[in-house]
Order: sequence, then C-alpha cells, then structure tokens
Amino acid sequence: MELFVLGANHTTAPVEVRDALAMDAEEMSQFVRGIRERDDSLAEIVVLSTCNRTEFYGSAMDVDAANKTLREAVAYHKGVTYLQNGDYTYQRAGRSAAKHLFRVAAGLDSLMLGEPQILGQVKDALAVAEQSGGPGACLTRLFQCAAHAGKRARSETAIGRGAMSVAYAGVAMANKVFGNLSRHSVLLVGAGETGALAGKYLAKEQPEDLVVVNRTHARAVELAGKLNGRARPMDELDEALLDADVVVTATASREPLIDAGMIESLMKARSHRPMVLVDVASPRDVDPEVGRLDNIFLYDLDALEQIVEQNRAARSKEIPMAERIVEEELDFFFKWYATLAVTPVIRALRGSFEEIGRREAHKHAKHFHRSDREMLERYTHALINKLLHRPTIRIKELNQSTADGLTKLSAVQDLFQLSVEAPESSRAESDDGHGSE
Repeated sequence: MELFVLGANHTTAPVEVRDALAMDAEEMSQFVRGIRERDDSLAEIVVLSTCNRTEFYGSAMDVDAANKTLREAVAYHKGVTYLQNGDYTYQRAGRSAAKHLFRVAAGLDSLMLGEPQILGQVKDALAVAEQSGGPGACLTRLFQCAAHAGKRARSETAIGRGAMSVAYAGVAMANKVFGNLSRHSVLLVGAGETGALAGKYLAKEQPEDLVVVNRTHARAVELAGKLNGRARPMDELDEALLDADVVVTATASREPLIDAGMIESLMKARSHRPMVLVDVASPRDVDPEVGRLDNIFLYDLDALEQIVEQNRAARSKEIPMAERIVEEELDFFFKWYATLAVTPVIRALRGSFEEIGRREAHKHAKHFHRSDREMLERYTHALINKLLHRPTIRIKELNQSTADGLTKLSAVQDLFQLSVEAPESSRAESDDGHGSE
C-alpha cells in the first residue's frame, strides 16, 4: 500500500482552472462517496480543496491505476478535463506525498507564506472525508500528523506572525492604537473587493459598531449584512465619520474623499478623541495632510506595504525551522507507518502478554513451593498461548493491501497500547529519509 497525492494549486494552475476544480464540503463528500462506490483501486481517499488548491490524497496498491481513476472521476464529477493531460497537475507518492501535505499544513506551500486558514482546512478535509468513509488508518494518521506539524510550526516559529496583506495590516495597526476594537466604532468606506476583505478582518475584531458606506447603497447594505453591521448612504459620510474611532477607506474615487479641514472640524466635535484612518485605496481616499493633525493616526498604502514587506522578510527567516519541524513529524509518521505489518504486530502483542505473565508469576511465586514454581511458569506460558491463539490467527488473516486490514492492525496497536518495532528494512528506509518511495 502506497500513499500518494494528485493535485493542482496556485503554482501549477491559473485561477480559472482552480475555480473549476474547487469543491465545497458537500461536493467533497459526494465525490468521496461516489468514488468509493464505483471503484476499488483506491483503498483510502481524502479531498483537500481551497481557493488555491484542490488535492486528492489516497493510498493504493497501484498508484498509477488510482491516479487514472481519480482523473476520470474528476472529469465526470466537475465536467472539466483539466486533470486529464497533466498540464496543471502534480503527482507525488510515498514520503514525497506525505511531505507535501505536511508543508501545506505548516503554511510553507501557501500563496501567502504562513497563511493561517490552511491548517483548519486540512482538519476540515479529514472530517468531511471521515463522514463519507474515505480515509482508513493511514490517511487518518497522516492528516492528524500533518495537523500537528502545522500546529508546531505556528507555535514554535514566527512563520504565521505579522500581517501579510495591507488590509489586515491596517486592522492590526488600529488594534495597536486602541488595544482592541470591542468598545470602538468602525467605519468602512467602500464595498468593493478590497473593502470586503478589510471588512472581514474588522468584523472578526467584534467592534461595538460597524458601519459600511458606499456610493452604491445596495452594495453597502449587502456587505453590511454579511459583516453583521449596518449601512449608511454616502451623503451621510460626515455624520458617520463623527461617530467612528477607526475608519478604513477602499474606494475607487479619483479624488480624496476626506481632507484635513473635514477631520479638523470633526475632531472638535469629538472632543479630540483619537481616530485611526487606514487608507488602502489607490489613488488615496484620505489627504496626507490629515496625518499632521493631533490624535490622528493615518496609515496609507505605502506605510502598510512597508509593514507587510517587513513581516514577509521576518516570516521567510523562519522557513528553515519550519522545514525541520516538518521532517521531524514525517519521521514520526513513517516510523508508525512501517509498523503496519502482521509480523511486528503479532510479535509486539505476544511480547506484551508474556511480560505481563512474567511479572504476575514473579509476584505470586512466593505463595508456591519452590518445586511448583516451574509448573507455574509453564502454566502461565500455556495460558498466554491459549489466549493469543485465535487473535494471532485473525491477525495473520488480515489483508495488508486493504484499508480495512491496515485499520485493524492499527486498532490492535491502539487497543493493547503496543510498542511495535518496524522491520529492519523499513526502519532503515525511514531513517535514510526515503520513506516508502
């Protein structure tokens, strides 16, 4: 049984191809159920689909046959042939496939280095597949180990720290000024793509009030509904500014919407309470002179991009440490993977029972005459043989080329808490960094 991945992501496929291949949770569930019902070349399968990638992880005896099955199934399910000729795809097997997933979970393979959402998406992909009968012991453990690698990368390195988009950087700067936004009012001017992204970040901070202003009022209403905020028309911008502690502007206006005179008069009415203005528009929505006023904190696109670039450089320095974590977790996984064989499991099970038998015989030996102690040992050994006879036969009958067989081998290890040693050949293969490739 070999692990593999077939996928397309931001490095191999343009956005229109990625969009055509993308699957939501319901589609992923239907796909997994359908392929499990129609084909037995795949022992296990999990689909990971985000805005930047759609990947199919599996285990199979014949990886080439499994990949052919997947390509045909995607063409049938999605009605596109982008996976058929391989122009947009990559295919990896064994340790290389596992490493790819671990790097994805750690944020090392993302369009935005250290991207925070992918770890949750890896966990969700496994949960969706489990509900549809997709993964067995191997892929379940693989995804769990990948998630652990991603968690370690974020907690033990700074690869996920610092804003990597100007919209998020602006929200982060507002948080620095006010500590948090839970007792402050927020105004979002502009409901386009950039405004919507900034609004999403703002909404996560749970401000006391979130107002959206846009030239097309219907779009303001629509976005405000998504953000659990409220909309106001553009001709009420002055009144909206009066109440706002944080203002984020992202319009396509050719001229500044906010000038120094406007803000100066508003600050008097506000008793000079601090105000943060985040201008992510180009051309600018806020006249630079506004930043010279007292108690005004103005961050324009140039300042925010400088912050993002500093954060990007800082994250890049963390790549070697994150890669080491990935390798450590890969070694851990493949040491377990190499134990999924009948003989090591039987040997560990018998060894565990025999150790318990020796301890119990030694503990109770004092209650027996010296001449009877040898008989006690023989009786203990015979009892262990009887107890393990049927389980040993059943374990030997397990088919290691199926997900069911490997899942049951894994279950025996978990139920009896066995310390299973990999066969010498598998251990050497894992130690030299080649895994199961």
